[in-house]
Amino acid sequence: MLNGFPLNALPLNSLGGGQEEPVYVVRGFAFTWRLRLLIDGQDVTERLAGTVDVDREEGAAAVSGFDLFMPPGTTVVPSDWAGKAVVLEYISVSAGITAVGRRFSGRLTEPVWNPVTRLLSCECSDRLQQRTEALSVAEIDALVGGHWSADVFEPVQGRSHWDYAQERLSTRTASLDCSPYGDMRVTSWYAAQPHFVFGAGTTLYQSLALDLPSLDTVTNRVELEINYRYPRLWQFNQSFGWVHPGMGGFSGIQGFCHWRPWSTELPTTDMIESAVTGAGMVIIGSVGGFKLPLSMSDPCGDGNPWINTFDDLWLAVGVIGGRRWTQSVTETYNLALATPAGEVEGTRTVARESVSLDIEDDRAEEWDGSLEEDPSGDSSVEDLSDEARRQAALICVLRRAEAKIISAHRGSLVSWSVPTSMALGVDLVHTLQLDDQGAKALGKCVRIRDSFDLESGEAVSTLTIAVMRGGGVSDPLTVPSAPDTSLPPLEGPGAGLPTQLGGRVFDPDGNPIPPYDDERDGFSGNYSLADDATAVSFPRRIDVDARDIPAEYRDERTATRNVLYRVGVPNDQLEL
Repeated sequence: MLNGFPLNALPLNSLGGGQEEPVYVVRGFAFTWRLRLLIDGQDVTERLAGTVDVDREEGAAAVSGFDLFMPPGTTVVPSDWAGKAVVLEYISVSAGITAVGRRFSGRLTEPVWNPVTRLLSCECSDRLQQRTEALSVAEIDALVGGHWSADVFEPVQGRSHWDYAQERLSTRTASLDCSPYGDMRVTSWYAAQPHFVFGAGTTLYQSLALDLPSLDTVTNRVELEINYRYPRLWQFNQSFGWVHPGMGGFSGIQGFCHWRPWSTELPTTDMIESAVTGAGMVIIGSVGGFKLPLSMSDPCGDGNPWINTFDDLWLAVGVIGGRRWTQSVTETYNLALATPAGEVEGTRTVARESVSLDIEDDRAEEWDGSLEEDPSGDSSVEDLSDEARRQAALICVLRRAEAKIISAHRGSLVSWSVPTSMALGVDLVHTLQLDDQGAKALGKCVRIRDSFDLESGEAVSTLTIAVMRGGGVSDPLTVPSAPDTSLPPLEGPGAGLPTQLGGRVFDPDGNPIPPYDDERDGFSGNYSLADDATAVSFPRRIDVDARDIPAEYRDERTATRNVLYRVGVPNDQLEL
């Protein structure tokens, strides 16, 4: 015997790294047992009657039920029993050694009084859901872990914290439950090296049961469609330049002096500004260039004074017109997670899910008209994307899809019953191995049901393990990079604006002046001195043409990323 158990019936530290060796449950020992029931710290064991049940299941609240006999003359107020703390312990004695194991810790939730039999029937729970509900969001994050995104789930504010915990758990291959002592914990679904081994003759005869899932419930492929939308802010500046041809290629006063003998009408500042704004643009900065000089005594050095009192006539012009617009960009991610069977079309059992992630930004709402309030900035393109949100949403749906596949592949349940004294140390965190009654199986323990019959003296625990089957290898669940949605920079026409001059039949070089073209951009005006009374006068105006923005720069921009992730499922032992 060792600490109240048969030799090889308790974990021993290995001589190497300190990891525990399996407990090999052995048969052939006699046990006596009894229960100890504490309610609000008071021992009421002697009042127990009939059968005491305990049911602890992975991912669910543990429950227990028992009857208490109240002797005649005892005043019973059933409602006063609700909420009392309950502790149930199992005490086993073998070869004079006593071992105590906690079977349940919780609260009495539903007392029912039978005045005829004077039995107070008590239903108890460890109140997993209510205790989780009482936790703060930060406490749930620390306890549960996993991934969460407000773009995948609903916002936390004003919602159930239990639902929030379940959402985080849905991204993990793990479950939340309580230990027999009531401690909340999260445990992995995957089987480890066995903690307990039940060999030949250790299980009750004909207690072995196998529950297999229906093929249609074993999801082996999850197809995800994630649409990630965000605004793209464009600013396109277009430069316009005009130089009067009469300046002869010169600039400044020299160009003015070249223009002066054949002077013409000139554009004003208002005309230039109206031309830019009339083309649907906003002037960036101000109009620049070279203005017609004001009055000067001898600007050209020829002894002739120059008289001009108008200060907004231009011989050369440089101006920038800008436009802003918002383009919608949608990145579509078609992601598939599949086991080996899920990769073959004929053996697929498919689940599908879609998620839409929209980035909203006040700048996008105000962008189109913002140049009028702040006429500045260079040509640019800016994506109002949120990489952190994209990453959080994608890893969330990936992990949830993985958990869905793994959960579907652990639906093979193997159950067997043993005397409770032989399974006293077994908990839901343990991996169990069975080799008895023609069955060999290994899996994580997912359920423990205790039945203590106080009349017959039978104390039996039914253990259930989940066996994973699937095979294959797994790819890392890394968030895919964004598909390319970029466009080459827009460029405006670089040539200067043309000039049309009328009011004469022949130009200063003696060439006939061509007819006026109303469709032609640039400046149109007339010479100051006509050479013929029949000469046609041209309208005085200046026009600019804004470049057409191609549709691909304005319409929704889309791109798609397709990725397949292989999901491997362990092949736990299952032989019958």
